[in-house]
Amino acid sequence: MSTDQTAFQSETSTDTLRDAFSQSHNAVQWLARLVRSFRSVNAGADIALRWNDERNAFVTDDFADGLKMEMKLPELTLQFLEHGQPAKHPLNMEGRSPAQVEAWILVELLHRGLDRGRFSKDLPYDIPHPMAGDSVEYSPDFREGELKNILDWFSATGALLKKITQKPDSKDDSSPELMLWTRDFSLEVSIPLIDQAETAQNDGLIRIGFYPLRVGVVDPHYRVARSESSKGPDVYEIIKVSGTTPAEIAGQAIAKRISEAVAKLQKLAVQ
Repeated sequence: MSTDQTAFQSETSTDTLRDAFSQSHNAVQWLARLVRSFRSVNAGADIALRWNDERNAFVTDDFADGLKMEMKLPELTLQFLEHGQPAKHPLNMEGRSPAQVEAWILVELLHRGLDRGRFSKDLPYDIPHPMAGDSVEYSPDFREGELKNILDWFSATGALLKKITQKPDSKDDSSPELMLWTRDFSLEVSIPLIDQAETAQNDGLIRIGFYPLRVGVVDPHYRVARSESSKGPDVYEIIKVSGTTPAEIAGQAIAKRISEAVAKLQKLAVQ
């Protein structure tokens, strides 16, 4: 995010990947802001986006008359979707400050006849290293390699979570939908406990989440949790990832450990 050449010389690969994640995490907050501004979201709630693997994009639900927004990797492009179709005038965030991104959103809302006065930058949570104002810019071209790595992580993880949660006897792609939680940038899927249906209160669910970050630091890991909010706190298991390649993050060894954790929580639930 800095353009200081002396800063570039001292950066490590960990620094550059962390910066790419920080820019991506900040970029999806614009989607969260639109959802929160135009839909009823609890004041302290996290905000869920959807992962579209075909478009390499995080996407909102409809927030106004068939209108959605997506953020694409690795280029960090924002684009409105009108009834599922990409609209004209996407915004490539290269060289754009947060203030310029906000101005673009306000103009696009005005063109669609929406009350731009409803748009708010406020979020119901804090994120590490927030970008704001005119003094900092997004730089996806400079972080192209790292952002491609992030795309590979999410694509591989998404495929893994779909495979793990697909019913064995299913002949089609009936896996639960992948959700991206904007607060901690985690990709999650939920499956019902044995002999239980999914509920709106998240009772009786096993949630499998991939967390690329921990308090703003790149630290990929999975969290497999049994959610039974009416009976007490979650029971969960943390699965650390030993490497950074897609095979290490979402390969057979990790799949086996996640499946074992799910089976253990399923077994505990019926005891």
